[in-house]
Amino acid sequence: MNNRKQFSYPKSIFFLLLSSNFLFSWWLNLQIGSYRAWTIVDLSNQSDITLFTFLAVLQFALFGLTIDRLMRLIVRSINRKSNETQIPAINIMAMSVFIYAMAGLLGFILLYDHNFTHILATTGALGIGVAYIFREWIADITASIQIQTASLIRINDYIHVDEEKNLFKIMQIEHRMITIQDVSGYLTQIPTRFFLNYKYINITKQPILLGISRSCTFSLTTSNDSNRALDLMNTAMQYLNAKDDRFYQKFYCRIQNISGGLIDYLIIYNCHPSLSLSASNHLIYNKLLYIFNIAGFNLNSDIEIIRSKSELSDTQNRLVNIYHSSILKILSVQQIKDLSSVVKSVNFESDLQIIKLGEHAQSMYFISEGHLEVCIPGKDGNDMIVATLWPGDCVGEMSLLTGAPRSANVYTRSNGVLLEVTKEHLLPIFKDSPGLIDEISKILTERKIKNENLLTDKIENKSHTNQMKALANKIFSFFFGT
Repeated sequence: MNNRKQFSYPKSIFFLLLSSNFLFSWWLNLQIGSYRAWTIVDLSNQSDITLFTFLAVLQFALFGLTIDRLMRLIVRSINRKSNETQIPAINIMAMSVFIYAMAGLLGFILLYDHNFTHILATTGALGIGVAYIFREWIADITASIQIQTASLIRINDYIHVDEEKNLFKIMQIEHRMITIQDVSGYLTQIPTRFFLNYKYINITKQPILLGISRSCTFSLTTSNDSNRALDLMNTAMQYLNAKDDRFYQKFYCRIQNISGGLIDYLIIYNCHPSLSLSASNHLIYNKLLYIFNIAGFNLNSDIEIIRSKSELSDTQNRLVNIYHSSILKILSVQQIKDLSSVVKSVNFESDLQIIKLGEHAQSMYFISEGHLEVCIPGKDGNDMIVATLWPGDCVGEMSLLTGAPRSANVYTRSNGVLLEVTKEHLLPIFKDSPGLIDEISKILTERKIKNENLLTDKIENKSHTNQMKALANKIFSFFFGT
C-alpha cells in the first residue's frame, strides 16, 4: 500500500511541535525552576490532582506526539524515494502505538517514582493477560505486518492458490482481513493469520512477464497436413502476441492425441491474469479461424473437402478468402474470380529478401501464410524494422499501381505462401471499370493521411481531394499511358 498521502504531514507541523517542547520547558523553568515538571510531582504520595501533575502529563504527551511526528516524517521521506519498497500503514500504526506506550510507561515510572524492575514485573504480568485475551487479534495484526513488510502481496495482485486451483485478485489488505475476488467476481475475506498458511503463487510479482498458464484444444481430421496446421497455429499465436499485449511470448503448439480419424491439437499459452479463461480462449480461437481461413486451410469434413476442391483451386481459394481486407475489396465478386484464376502463389522460406529498396517492380503480394518484416536503412546503415506484416496484409501496392520504386526492404520471417498480383492481371479489370481507379486512390490516400496522423476532424477536404486526384491521375497514366 502506498502511504505517501496517508502519512504526508507537512514538515512545519513537526517543527512546530519541536519548538513547543522547548518553549514549554523554558516556561516550566520560569514557573517552577525546572525544565522537567515530573521532578516536583510524586503521585505515590499525593491523592489529589494538581496543576503541576497536569503539566507533567502534558509534557510527556507533547514529547510522545513530537517523536511520533518525527517517525512519520522519516516514513514519508522513505516512501517518496522508493516506489517498490513502501512502509505499510499498519507498520506506522504499530510504531505509533509503541512510541505512545513507551512515553506512557516512562511517565508512569517517573511520576510515581517506583522501582523500575517492579514496574516491568507488573506491566509484564498485565501484558501476558491482555495478550491471551486478544491473542487472535494480535495474531492477525502480526500477520498483516509480516505480509505488508515483506511485500508478499499488494492490492491488485493476482495470486494462484494451489489448494483452490483457482485464480484470485487481491482487492484489499486491512489490519485483520484480506479481501480477495475470484474469477466470477465474488469477494471473500480471509483473516491474515490464515492467509500466511496458504500455498500460493503471486503471479503479478514474478520477475518476468509470465502471466497465468492456460491451454486450449481443438480437433481436425487426419486428412489435413498436421505440419502445416502446426505452422499456422504458431503464426496465429505470434500474430496474437504482436497485436495484444495481454498475451505473452511463451507458448507451445503440439499434437495431443489421434483418435477416430481426428487429430487433437493443443496450445499451451501464457496471458495476463485479468483475462478470464473463456475470454482468452475466445481470442485464440478467433485468431486461429482467421489465419486458417486466410490460408485456405480446410476445416470441414472429408466429403466437403472434395466438393470445394472441384470448384476452386487452392490459389483461388486463398485469394477469395483474403481480398476483402485489402484495396481489392472494391472489386466485384466476378472480378475477384477472374483475377483469382491468373494470380500466382509463391512459396517462401524464412529469412529471404523478397522486396529490395529502390528496385522497380510492377507487382504486389498478399500474405496467405507466414509473416514478413518491413525494414528501412537506419542512420547507422543497418536495417531498422518499421512494420511486421501478417496473413491478410499486402505489400508493394504502390509499386503495382504507380510504377514507383520500392520504398523499403521486405524480409520473410517464417515459411509461408504469398499471392502475387501484377500489372498485367489488373489491366483488363481497369479497362472494363476505369472508375475503380478513383476508388482505389481514395482508399490509399485516406490510409496515407491516417498513417501520418493527419486525419482529424479539422482535415482540409480540399487538400484531401487534391491528393486523391493526383494519385488517380498517376495510376491512370501508369496503366494507360495518358
